Amino acid sequence: MTSIPNPKCLLCGSEKSKLYKTIESFGHPVSYYLCLDCGFIYQNEAETIAKDEAFYEENYRTLYQDSEEPTAKDLRQQTLRALDQAKFLRANLYAPKNVLDIGASSGLLLDTFRQEFGAGVTGIEPGNAYRAAAEKRDIQMFSSLENLLETNHNTFDLVTMMHVLEHLPKPVETLREIRQSLLASNGALLLEVPNFYAHDSFELAHLSCFTPHSLKEILRLAGYEIQAFRKHGHPRSKTLDLYIGALARPVIPEHEPGVVRPERCVPLKRVLSMLWRKVITRLRPKDSWLGA
Repeated sequence: MTSIPNPKCLLCGSEKSKLYKTIESFGHPVSYYLCLDCGFIYQNEAETIAKDEAFYEENYRTLYQDSEEPTAKDLRQQTLRALDQAKFLRANLYAPKNVLDIGASSGLLLDTFRQEFGAGVTGIEPGNAYRAAAEKRDIQMFSSLENLLETNHNTFDLVTMMHVLEHLPKPVETLREIRQSLLASNGALLLEVPNFYAHDSFELAHLSCFTPHSLKEILRLAGYEIQAFRKHGHPRSKTLDLYIGALARPVIPEHEPGVVRPERCVPLKRVLSMLWRKVITRLRPKDSWLGA
């Protein structure tokens, strides 16, 4: 019988951890660990099936929405999210001209940025059906980051990652690769992830659970400085900060960021925040969960 290696924290790399929670997601057992050094919550890469690219090529969409093809509900959510992200960029006086979206799905974010900013657009999407849908919108698409890096590509003044970072088995390394190989020196990174202090977060495909603190730390560790940071619930809630997002730029000149600054009492904060979610949902049910 092959033994499973000790879980290695996806944020700080420590092997000091304890089992935090075990759930069943889409018929698969999923275990989350608490890093005893930095407080990060994560899956053990050696245990999960969601680390493999093949999982996202065919199985991911079928598991999550019973269809490989884009659904009407999903497309509506993507459209609302894209318009909100364009508004966020405008509020921070940023108008991109050359955009790469990693995890581009059906291409609606890129299509929105093309219309709103006149931007040139490129996407990466491992899901075959979703990538084909984006290509029908006349968007240049790649199946993986590696495939794009193999080409004679230009750098981008904006790289976006909407609900992608939590899926990656090597999030710090990927963010560094983006900074070093894809972003223009004056470019920016726009990303968003579920907020562990409001979102359910525990899912088969979510390898990491981000808090506001840990999202800021992973960006700092990967060589970025944050220009704007926000918590919000759009388009699903008016009262719950389900998501956390950041607009960040490469640190110039590059320097050693040092060690991860730990976050304490993460399990307690989770309990209290989810209790607050129950309270506010009962008090304002229509505003807490929108029909979008």
